[in-house]
Amino acid sequence: MLKMKVLAPLSVALGFAAMPAMSATVEYVVVQSPPPALQVETIPASQSGMVWVPGGYDYRDGTYTWVAGHFEPERVGYVYIVPTYKEGRYYVGRWDEEEHGGARNKIRQAKNKVKDRIKNGDKD
Repeated sequence: MLKMKVLAPLSVALGFAAMPAMSATVEYVVVQSPPPALQVETIPASQSGMVWVPGGYDYRDGTYTWVAGHFEPERVGYVYIVPTYKEGRYYVGRWDEEEHGGARNKIRQAKNKVKDRIKNGDKD
């Protein structure tokens, strides 16, 4: 029984120690030159539930490749960050949590849902 009491916490502690740190990382590529000037695009009419991702350059195999703008499904609590070039680093485009964190939006939605249930007299 003593072995069980020692081994269980030890295995849990080792498991957490082996787990990689969870943090948001922003991918970038070290490049020799900035991307070319952006191309002019005509943005089509908005579509419900979709977000326009503007065209931009992607760095592939040592060269810049144009990626045309397109619609992607909306991601509640997230915003699209366009690719950027800064001081020899080219940061890829990505979806990121909204300012102040997407978690706050989820908490706010949960609170509003509870408030609505109370307001409407739902006991469920």
